[in-house]
Amino acid sequence: MLDSAPTGRAESDRSSESPRERGALAYIAYYCVRRRRQLLVGAVIMVLAAGMVVAAARDQWSNGGFTTKSGAAADAEKAAARLGADSADLILYVRADAPVDDAAVADQGRRLTETIAGRTGVTAARSYWTTGSPLLRARDGRGALISVDLAGTERDTVATARDLVPAAREASGALTVSATGPAWTNAQATAQSEHDLKRGELLAAPLTLLILLLAFGSLTAAALPIAIGAVSVAGALAALAALTHVLPISVFAINICASLGFALAVDYALFVVTRYREEIAAGTDATRAIARSMAKAGHAVLFSAATVALCLSALFVFPLELLRSLACASMLVVAISAVTTVFLLPALLAVLGPRLDRLDPFRRLRRKARTRPEGGGSPLWHRIASVSTARPIVTGGIAVLLLLLLATPFTNARFHIVDEKILPSASEAHRTADSLRTDFADPPERVIPVILPDTHPAADAAAIDAYARRLSLLPQVVHVLADTGDYRAGAPVPGTQPTAAAATPRAGTVVRVVSAANSQAPQTVALVHEVRDLPAPGPHLVAGKAAELSDTKHALRHALPYGAAIVVLGTLVMLFMFTRSVLVPVKAVLMGLLSLTATLGALVFVFQDGHLRSVVGDFTTSGSLEATMPLLTLAIGFGISVDYEVFLIARIKEEYERTGDNTRAIVFGIEHTGRLFTAAALIVAAGMVALSLSHVTLLKMVGVGLAVAVVVDATLVRGILVPSLMRLTGRANWWAPSFPWRIVHRDVLVNAKLPDARAEITPAVAGPKATAVPEAPEETVS
Repeated sequence: MLDSAPTGRAESDRSSESPRERGALAYIAYYCVRRRRQLLVGAVIMVLAAGMVVAAARDQWSNGGFTTKSGAAADAEKAAARLGADSADLILYVRADAPVDDAAVADQGRRLTETIAGRTGVTAARSYWTTGSPLLRARDGRGALISVDLAGTERDTVATARDLVPAAREASGALTVSATGPAWTNAQATAQSEHDLKRGELLAAPLTLLILLLAFGSLTAAALPIAIGAVSVAGALAALAALTHVLPISVFAINICASLGFALAVDYALFVVTRYREEIAAGTDATRAIARSMAKAGHAVLFSAATVALCLSALFVFPLELLRSLACASMLVVAISAVTTVFLLPALLAVLGPRLDRLDPFRRLRRKARTRPEGGGSPLWHRIASVSTARPIVTGGIAVLLLLLLATPFTNARFHIVDEKILPSASEAHRTADSLRTDFADPPERVIPVILPDTHPAADAAAIDAYARRLSLLPQVVHVLADTGDYRAGAPVPGTQPTAAAATPRAGTVVRVVSAANSQAPQTVALVHEVRDLPAPGPHLVAGKAAELSDTKHALRHALPYGAAIVVLGTLVMLFMFTRSVLVPVKAVLMGLLSLTATLGALVFVFQDGHLRSVVGDFTTSGSLEATMPLLTLAIGFGISVDYEVFLIARIKEEYERTGDNTRAIVFGIEHTGRLFTAAALIVAAGMVALSLSHVTLLKMVGVGLAVAVVVDATLVRGILVPSLMRLTGRANWWAPSFPWRIVHRDVLVNAKLPDARAEITPAVAGPKATAVPEAPEETVS
């Protein structure tokens, strides 16, 4: 309860505080306590409004963006579109009870093709019945394809496909129609991700509540971080929905940002609430405890958010719309999580006051366990840190070997771009694509269109014939279809005739190379390079998915050093400013990279090699990894790794400055933060459950990757590798060059420290110090 007395008491409290307790965050905390009712009512209104904003943006999310739009393959697709040879946005597989050449079936097929071509949003529709192309006829003669080009952006093509596929089924009569292709794959992935989001969050929230309950020993205290996480996610999704009107925001950002925002916001609230309970246990009045908590733990929260945002900003150098979209969305959700923690959490703490530790189901158990001194830390983490510092070479070496062992599968990593295999095998897009591979002699994914924009089919027939012969001799080529005929092993196939296009006066021709392997296979990508290098009758462009994969991988490799430089150099500078040490930032970066390499190894082991399906859920293995999601996982995982490093090093250095004993400070820091890091890592891992349970392999990959990253980092790296290395380097940990100007105030580390040695992480505030807080006017919570 709060009195309506004047605010003089609060002002007096503030005037008696040290300068670091009167920082900006402390003043914000005082303001939030004073305006707590308005802030809480505003938060409720914002959550309700956010729900309406997100619901209204259902069709505004971007789809695709997995390939570069600036490579040679993109230019080839534009040229192919003018000649009707570009990759189809939508493929309809039509089956009949009679042969497709039967007069009645052919008539129905032509009418269906014309109906589709006349639909809004369709730029072209080509079928076996309108072109006569053998590539569009099934082996058994009872199936044929309709290849559909759709207008607009990838978001527009998905919206068109949602309406077009049901309409095509209604107009098909006795024919059976199933769909696949990029537009239909994206449409089904969008629907699946929306369903998975609801199911995953319903499971992640109870898991997080259980972890917090074990950490705090109070339902009330555990509910606080949950509330902060819920408000952060609602605000972030509303902001993303608004951004869709300005920028293309991927539909997968909904799932990733909901899980990431919830996990980070709960972590941030965990740090602040832990500090608040320490202050209360020390006898500080409630209002001043809130201000001190925000001035200290809140400082670390803001630094953490800035670090994660810095790592995510490196994704902007990659020329893929998807990565830039997810980077923008993730940075936004991180910022909103930090802002919600800074402004809303003080208001919630002020309202609860001494009632924070009510509803404690473990009260009796904790009373029996209070034989340990009040200032003691975790005995388990004390033993781990003691062993690591006593035998640093042995323990550190074992930790490094384990991480390298986890990273071993990454040496065989292969990458691909998104296709229908990101969906469950039972989904229509995936099932239909599998049917095309088995039912057609030359599935669409194996066709590599070669565009000759300045070559005339009739005037340059001899040159086209010679070029097609050379193409058919290349390794991995089954045969070549050109205007002059069908070619195999360097010679025309007997009985084949020139196509009708050879008699037209148009400029430009298409030579279709049919490969022996699918478009994602390494040998097909190698074939693309050989086709590009082979002399042709005039300029030539290579289109198709294999060419897109080649260009995308090249673009990612080219941008990777720049992205890595942003992350590494930016992190080194920020950690140096924060720790005033040269060696500690370097070790933090190296350990972060080693830890994340182990994470990549785990991704290869699971998603490329197909292990642990019983643990992570079923998915389709294609023998390679999707190229974009590991980059996103690395950016987020590295930011969280540096985040934990800051909290730990700050606590160790604080003790080192007090005692001057390096080894004792290391053990002390691990002992008094290990349990908190374990809880924080488990919370992030629980938040990733929402992604790892998804039926979309892309989301599952991010969830599993981040869960592995935080658990390995909070246990193997922080518990063993960090103390071992810091023990070996000794006093050199704290060396820094002297400058004539001061980079960072000496107290910045103290402001960011974690719970004091005198406070417990798990016990509730139930002792006499907590309950003896006096009644106070206006801003003091009683």
